[in-house]
Amino acid sequence: MSPSSVLIVGAGLAGARCAETLRAEGYGGKLVLVGDELMPPYERPALSKEYLAGTKSEQELLLRAPSSWAQREIELRLRQRVIHIDPLRRSATTAGGEELAWEILVLATGARPRLLPFPVPDGVYTLRTVVDARMLRTALVPGAHLVVVGGGFVGAEVASTAVGLGVRVTMLEALATPFERTLGPVLGQLLADRYRSYGVDLRVNTGAGGFRAGPDGAVRSVQLTDGSEIPCDVALVGIGVEPAADLLPVPVSGVPVFACGDVTGGLGHWTSAAEEAAAAARQILDLPPHPVQPAYFWSDQFGLRLQLVGNPSVTAAVELEGGEETFLALYQDHEGRLIAALGANRPAEVASLRRELAVAA
Repeated sequence: MSPSSVLIVGAGLAGARCAETLRAEGYGGKLVLVGDELMPPYERPALSKEYLAGTKSEQELLLRAPSSWAQREIELRLRQRVIHIDPLRRSATTAGGEELAWEILVLATGARPRLLPFPVPDGVYTLRTVVDARMLRTALVPGAHLVVVGGGFVGAEVASTAVGLGVRVTMLEALATPFERTLGPVLGQLLADRYRSYGVDLRVNTGAGGFRAGPDGAVRSVQLTDGSEIPCDVALVGIGVEPAADLLPVPVSGVPVFACGDVTGGLGHWTSAAEEAAAAARQILDLPPHPVQPAYFWSDQFGLRLQLVGNPSVTAAVELEGGEETFLALYQDHEGRLIAALGANRPAEVASLRRELAVAA
């Protein structure tokens, strides 16, 4: 029997895609999508790239036209933060004291940036929401010096965008190369060389130990773990994210609560969040799951469209071919089977490998 009401907490990609899938698959009951941001559901990948660069507007970030939610009879409630879930009463309480009843609950609350274990002054940012990106964009003026703490994908994309805006960039990476734990040292060194060729001052085996503020309370330097100091005008902390799982209730027998997207602690990628959301919707409606697809992720940085398919392992053998502007890395397990591929400006080959890995799965 189809549920009479579904409440989805979290109006990011996962929440929006779950709601859309429910309607597309014929669900006709009450459907409420509640989120704590001001904007309707929007795409986050552009925040570190086109939006930060000023080539994409906030309107262009939207996943759907604002009117489309009402047209699909999805009740979109923005600027409402859910602070408590009562699974026994099947209710969710907002910060404003309103109680939202549900028969089925979907938690799609996403993730939040990891923070450093010491205070940060003004001018030190994280990047997760459009508000974060808006503030960071104001600070990235030509001639400014940006220090990026963390050499992950968000940090690298912001560094790339900042260089294009005429900003000096220093990047701090705690390991010997960027992406050493995800792509392995061979690809990590290749990307490190790329960053430096664009003028980024990449410091490896280096971390942040604190910040120093000026008389105005704004950041003036980053103190490194080796005791040295780097003057700066602005800093970005990009050391990963953690699931925003505060609302996940203790499981109660017979109470249907689903979770999808970054809150599950999965891969944290756009495609995986969308697929998890669609899978949750189909499970709610007792529909068979779609075939499992290989993980897929992309990143635009320093003139490269990087596309990763599958799950690379740092212990895998890496077969690398190509040059600085375009290359393909094939990851193979100890039996010689393809487990992942990373392409740089090689979309056709990545598409073919994506199909190959899907068949193997």
